[in-house]
Amino acid sequence: MRAGLLSAVGLILSAACSARQDAADQPADAVKPTEGQQSAPAASRTGDTTKKPAEIAPSTAQADSGTTPATDAPKRGGTLRVGLAVDAFTLDPHLSGGKTDRQVMHNVYEPLVTLGEKLDVKPGLAESWQQTDPRTIVFKLRRGVRFHDGTEFNAQAAKLNFERMQNPDTKSVRRGEIANVEHAEVIDASTLKLNLKRPDAALLAALSDCAGMMISPAAVQKFGPDLQRNPVGTGPFQLTEWAKDDHLSLARFDDYWDKAAGPYLDQIRYRPIPDDSVKAQSLRAGELDAIDYVAPREEATLRGDAGVVVIDVPSLASFAYQLNVRKPPFDRKPLRQALAYAIDTGAITRSVWLGLGVPSNGPIAPSSWAYDEAMKPIARDVAKAKALLSEGGMPDGYAFACTVNNVPANIQEAEAMKAQLTEVGIQLEITPADATTLQANGNAGRFDMIAYQWSGRPDPDGNTYQFFKTAQGPSLNWAGYSNAKVDELLDKSREASDRTERTRLHGELGRALQDDVPWLFVIHPTEQKAFSPKVRGYAPVPDGVIRLKDVWLA
Repeated sequence: MRAGLLSAVGLILSAACSARQDAADQPADAVKPTEGQQSAPAASRTGDTTKKPAEIAPSTAQADSGTTPATDAPKRGGTLRVGLAVDAFTLDPHLSGGKTDRQVMHNVYEPLVTLGEKLDVKPGLAESWQQTDPRTIVFKLRRGVRFHDGTEFNAQAAKLNFERMQNPDTKSVRRGEIANVEHAEVIDASTLKLNLKRPDAALLAALSDCAGMMISPAAVQKFGPDLQRNPVGTGPFQLTEWAKDDHLSLARFDDYWDKAAGPYLDQIRYRPIPDDSVKAQSLRAGELDAIDYVAPREEATLRGDAGVVVIDVPSLASFAYQLNVRKPPFDRKPLRQALAYAIDTGAITRSVWLGLGVPSNGPIAPSSWAYDEAMKPIARDVAKAKALLSEGGMPDGYAFACTVNNVPANIQEAEAMKAQLTEVGIQLEITPADATTLQANGNAGRFDMIAYQWSGRPDPDGNTYQFFKTAQGPSLNWAGYSNAKVDELLDKSREASDRTERTRLHGELGRALQDDVPWLFVIHPTEQKAFSPKVRGYAPVPDGVIRLKDVWLA
């Protein structure tokens, strides 16, 4: 981490870090992972994605505000008010592909393994695990854990979760992440064995997120499709109310298994506020305690406010657009390439995102160990774009619609692209959509080009496989993309155990995608969060999720 990041993080963590052990990551009774455990790497190039330390250091006013002695212990009570860019779409982790959903789900559900601040894989509902051979992983599960509805969490419950994801009737978008799982096997009540079809170096990291989140089997039976609005996990908080597009409330789960530390908050109240300026002003006015993402145009104002703490979190995110390759105009490769060469991602990064990020060369962010520094983003070339239009049979250009999130920054980005495309004869129609509509249209393939903001995963497979692998059913490959060479590279990367070889394979994959253009890659943004100084105990993880088990209010 950079110096400025450490200063800001220290402000929020200072009152809690010496008084607590992070019980979610290092439970008092946890068995340390056994030999054979895989772990994700620390982010290595976060300085490439953001401003220099001198430019992001918090102001003196910020550094002095809201501090309490490090000896202060966390205290229970209070409601944390969180502003989100949009409302959640679904709270069923087996069906969700949304970044906002994860902000809520990581506080309601728990995965088998968790992520640390350096992207290292740590115990979660599994207190230890061992890869006994390349095709077998054995998890020792925690005992005494119950779901919010009182159902016991055990190996049978975990097995049913895997079977639900694998069942075609579920239409789970997680199927690609666990594609190499042949079947889950119950050894005893606290031992689960995953038998794999082939070695999978990315699986453990995938199980730290939605694919590893455990849902109550009783709730699955009770709610059926309505589980999406009635989540039942083992997490530190449980759903109490969800008024669509107004608020979503969670309450502390008093029977949470870890009695050594949090949860400390009584309640969490999420409010969807699509207007970035309104969201930022609500934080400054004391109507919110935290916001999930600081829009670039609000950053300077918030950073200069003594009543606000801004934290830069090293990001794995990729903001891009999926192109529907199943229908014109994007069923023709030259016309997709023409689009890419007509866009100036550097100018968009500077003008729309105000330099808070870097132009993208593909799906993998510079903070990942698999980032290919040698591969540069596609540079704008108007003459080449026009030549590709002719090659694609449309020398005078074409028209298409772009579905974007109905929030100011995303509309501004689309408007910037529209102006650039007009110069080569391509006409873009901007179609704003709320989160529910955007997700529904993406899943159904009802789009020409559609915005996709992915918060990123610790293993590069999480930014690639489920988006570019030929889909055998529901997946996040909304584009309908299929390329035999890309499929082969994705499979080889999962099977390779050597990181150097996997980096090489992902570099080759990136070049194939850059040539084929199934997506328009735009920016890897900086991930900024903002808080009231009274918020303590927040530990920043580069996946962008605000985990609240250990957060308390001073």
